[in-house]
This record gives sequence, structure tokens and C-alpha cells, in this order.
Amino acid sequence: MKNPPELLEYVGVIHIHTTDSDGTKSHEKIISIAQKYHIDFLMFADHMTLKSKDKEGWHDRTLVIIGYEHEDAREWNHYLVFGLDEPLPKDLSPKQYVRKVRRAGGIGIIAHPDEKRDFPEHPPLPWTEWSTDEFDGIEIWNHMSAWLEGIAAGNKLKYLLNPRALLISPPEETLKRWDKLARRRKIVGIASADAHGYRQKIFGPIWRTIFPYRVELRSLRTHILTKEPLSKDFDEAKKQVFSALRHCNVFMSNYRWGDATGFRFWAQTSNSIAGIGEKIPLHRRLRFFVKSPGDAKIRLIRNGEFFAEVDGEEAIFAPTKPGVYRVELYRNGKGWIFSNHITVVETTFRGKGNLSGKNKNAASGYRKSSGRNKRNGARNRRSSSGTGRRDVKRRKDK
Repeated sequence: MKNPPELLEYVGVIHIHTTDSDGTKSHEKIISIAQKYHIDFLMFADHMTLKSKDKEGWHDRTLVIIGYEHEDAREWNHYLVFGLDEPLPKDLSPKQYVRKVRRAGGIGIIAHPDEKRDFPEHPPLPWTEWSTDEFDGIEIWNHMSAWLEGIAAGNKLKYLLNPRALLISPPEETLKRWDKLARRRKIVGIASADAHGYRQKIFGPIWRTIFPYRVELRSLRTHILTKEPLSKDFDEAKKQVFSALRHCNVFMSNYRWGDATGFRFWAQTSNSIAGIGEKIPLHRRLRFFVKSPGDAKIRLIRNGEFFAEVDGEEAIFAPTKPGVYRVELYRNGKGWIFSNHITVVETTFRGKGNLSGKNKNAASGYRKSSGRNKRNGARNRRSSSGTGRRDVKRRKDK
């Protein structure tokens, strides 16, 4: 197993509400909880207000960025906006406010794009304006949405008491949409807490805080990768976070299934290397490498379709075609880690390294002797702390 690019990792929680809108705790109290759990950055997004913009900055070791959640006149088409000093007017159309955020130099992320649920108290708030193409990213996984969409009469009490149990996997519709859009341009995918400290009546006069912030901050997280440490100067550090998001140097995790810190996914040949969010030319020696911080089912996705999978802490995949590739890691059938894309581009030069999609021998790969690894050339190893490399058998794809 080769070594990944030397990058620094910062763990954040995005989309947090406070008492400035419909949350139940102040910025200060939420920041204190985040510091207890060693979270590196927080991105607040109260509804249609930036009145606490002055609270942006470094709070000890936690970087705090204040944005807001924009919505249209119907209260649909929610859009996380960061980098502006004042909220935009609410009477703008989605296409207009997406464009204004882009032109103002801010960063905008579509919130809970594919919400579908039958919950009269909290009707779905999907994104409907897909004709615009100027947004920076999409919420791939939203904790509040997942919980509301999973609630039914027969399971309500169970999931009121254990709200993280509904974090199974991002919506398939959203993943497919993201993969399709990413074939045209970079679109960052993030995981969001959508934290409110939400309270719900259990029965009679008894109320319960369903999503205490201490739970939300240990659920869905967004990890950014940078080449340099975050600056001690707040404005510069904020630019670094925005740059990582815009360039898709990001992966998402569900902390319920373990700390994902240390996960890496990269592509490499003998003379080039690309990390998450980057491009690399197709080559007969091109390989994808995955290092997981724990045992998982590691699944490679190409252009939105299953490509190959292995079980373990490390994996090597042999891509045979250009496209946008990402990996998904599962534990006990539950989604744990989801990377952003690495783009493999077609090569047109001549020579031994030229594939042009015609070199059948380039499809050769590996699988474990147990036969658990599937399709398209994949192999896996235990980590260096384990018992060593498992027996593998070389094969050629059909």
C-alpha cells in the first residue's frame, strides 16, 4: 500500500441553528459543547438572519463561521449561505439568490434537496429550482431530514428515544443526482446536522429534547483536507475552509459508527497522484487506494454505479475507464464514510501509458481468496497494525 498525499484534516459540523432562529441554545453554549468533542470548525446557519455575525472567529481551537439559511417566499428551496455580511431579500427567486451569492464571492449549498415525508407538523422542504447551475454544493445527508422521513406511527417512540438510529445511509436519489451533476463540474457534497436541539411532546405533559446538541455534534460530520494548517488569522482560515469546500477536498462521516479521522482515498500512478476533489489521467498503472480507520465494507462508485467492493481496512482498485469515482464505507450495513469524487480523465497521447479505453490488460486486478471482493479489479489488505496482507489471487476481468 502506497502512502497517501500529505494533507491535514479538520473535522466540522455544518448547518447549526441557535436561539437566533428556531434553535434552543446560544452560540456560546454550542461552541462549548463542540470544544468538548474536539470539533475543529462549526458553520452556523440560522434562518434568514446574520445578527450574530460578530461571533465569527477563533474560539480557542474551534473556528466559528456564521452564515444563514435562505429560503424563498414559499419557505421552500433552502440554501445555506456563507461569506455574506447581510441576508439577501426573501422575495428573490432561488435562481436569483443563488446567482447573487456566487457574484458576491460567497459559498452556497443546497439544503435537504430531496425531502419527502408525511409529517403534518413539519412538511417537506425540497429544492425545486434545478435549472440553476451556480450553486457550490449539496447536502448529501441531513440528520434532521433523515429522522423526520423515517418516523412512522409504529416506530415513533423508538426513534424519539434514539434519533441516531435512523442514520442508515444518504438518500439514494440525492447520491444519484450528485453523481450525475459531478460529471459536468465540481459540486461539493457535505453531511449536515441541521441541529436545532429539537423538542417533542412524548405523551401528555412530558416533553423530550430529541436532538440535544451533544448528540447532533456526534452524528453527521464533514471533514476537510488542506495542504497547509488553518491560519491563526480568522479571515485567512475562513478562506481555507471555503477553498476546501469549493474544490471538493471533503469527505463525510457518521460518527455513530466510529471516528472517521484518518480516512484517505486517493489515485496514483508511477508519476502522478490525485486526492479527493482532484483529477488524474487514465493510465494502465492507475490505481485507487483507500485507507480506513477501521474495518468496513469499502465500495467504489463510478458515475453513480457500483464498480467494486472489498472488506477490510485497506483497498486497492484498478479503474479501467474515465469517470467520476468516489467511495462509500459501511459498517453492519450502515453508512459510515462517503468521499467526494476523484475524476479520471481520458488520455489522448501515444505511448505505453496510453489506454484510450482499449487496453484490455489494464483491467487486471485482485481479489481475496474468499471471493468476497466483487467486480472490476479490487484487492485489500489488513493495515500495518494487523496480521499482515491476506492471500490474494490475481485475475483478469471478463
